[in-house]
Amino acid sequence: MLRTANKYIFRLLAGIICLTNLSVSAQKKSKVSIRNSNTAQFIMNTDPSLTKFLGDVFITHGDIKMYCDSAFQVKEHNTIEAFGNVHIINADTVHIYGDYLKYYGNTKFAELRGNVKLKNKSVTVTTQFLDFDMTESIGYYFNGGEIVDADNILTSEIGRYYTKQEMLFFKDSVEAITTDYTLYSDTLKYNTVSKVAFILGPTKIVGEKEILYSEDGWYNTETNISQFFKNTTLDTKSYQIKGDSIYLDRNNELAQIFNNVELRDTVNNLILKGNFLETFKNTEEALMTDSAVFIQITEGDSLFLHSDTLRIEKDTADFKLIKAFHHVKFFRTNMQGICDSLVYTMQDSTIRLFNDPVLWAEGNQMVADTIEIESQNEAIRYLHFKGSSFLTTKEDSTFYNQIKGKNMLGHIKDNKLYKLDIKGNGETLYYPEKKEIIMGMNVAKSSNISILIQDNKIDKIIFLKKPDGNMYPLFDIKKEMQFLKDFQWLEEYQPKSKEDIFIWKEYIPIRKLNSSSN
Repeated sequence: MLRTANKYIFRLLAGIICLTNLSVSAQKKSKVSIRNSNTAQFIMNTDPSLTKFLGDVFITHGDIKMYCDSAFQVKEHNTIEAFGNVHIINADTVHIYGDYLKYYGNTKFAELRGNVKLKNKSVTVTTQFLDFDMTESIGYYFNGGEIVDADNILTSEIGRYYTKQEMLFFKDSVEAITTDYTLYSDTLKYNTVSKVAFILGPTKIVGEKEILYSEDGWYNTETNISQFFKNTTLDTKSYQIKGDSIYLDRNNELAQIFNNVELRDTVNNLILKGNFLETFKNTEEALMTDSAVFIQITEGDSLFLHSDTLRIEKDTADFKLIKAFHHVKFFRTNMQGICDSLVYTMQDSTIRLFNDPVLWAEGNQMVADTIEIESQNEAIRYLHFKGSSFLTTKEDSTFYNQIKGKNMLGHIKDNKLYKLDIKGNGETLYYPEKKEIIMGMNVAKSSNISILIQDNKIDKIIFLKKPDGNMYPLFDIKKEMQFLKDFQWLEEYQPKSKEDIFIWKEYIPIRKLNSSSN
């Protein structure tokens, strides 16, 4: 019984193998047919023998049609050599033209040489050397070629055209020319239906006003929308943008950049950093969030500023504005500050701090309702304190020099505060020294006061109106006498390094606490 079963299985397998061989044999026997020619010549003295056809030659092989001026057929090898005005039609969709054709019938593989042109729907491929796999419907060129569709011209050294998938692949010295830009790439794929180009290697896209470099991404040539993912840089005349991922919408002049973002304003020496940036090229506006940092580059001492949101805009006179919103903190070697919001106007080179600002400079702590830092030639010249102004300097571990007024104007030279003008409700509390020995505590009031400062210490006080004041010996000073109203020492909030700008502690001015308790 077992022997009979084995015999049956053996016959079944033999039958399957036989059928397979018959199928392969049938495939191999699919002969190339000469359907028409004006003359035919049988050449028998060659090995193998061949037939020569001249004039209006028409050849078929399955659904493949071929036309030429003359041809050699080697039946033994099932091959054709065609010469002059070669035209191949594959599945009625792909048309290939050339000067010379070598066609292998058993593998349906065509080699075309000389003035080769492949047309499929809206795409035309031009080259001198083209191989075409009729079974897979794939064309290859390997010695330079040009592809043209409705809107684009592309050249490369190596190219493949997958006509079934309607996908083009390019390698080495790739160049694409459109109405809006020129693309240079190492490796590129292009879908002729979706009009999407896929960047697979180092690529540069040169537009009228910008240059983009990336090594991975895609670009829809029809919608003008693109996204890039690796080593991406966008350069214009006035700025450079980098990021892990860049999304571009050219129709709306919109760019969105994600993670490790850096925008460099090369004209104004400004840098924005963060993890999300949105820019509008037509208005030159930019919005930076997520670990946003603003850096103003100056010789020897740059400004580092962090806030929840940074925005670049233009004012009515076309000058740039830098706006920072919420939890603003900045560091510079000779000046530090905190506030809720800030505006830097390029037109007058002034930084304005709003909502409970605090400024530290050369040992001085300064608070006001609003603080303005005015610069000239990249050097700070004036500090404007508007509303509830209060300047404090720590004299020693116990005593604090204090100056208070409605408004104050600080004069800066060589990055040092050398004069302070108090306008309205002026008050001073300071500890004069003689030979570095504190002589007592001087308290005075006058509506307008000018104070001269040397080596971060009060050198001279000029009362523009008769003051109301007194000098107290140290032994007569009680603790409650040591501070002007609304005194508050805020050293714990001061950024001591550029890394500290990311550490935020909530600060409430004491004057607001006093007013709320009342």
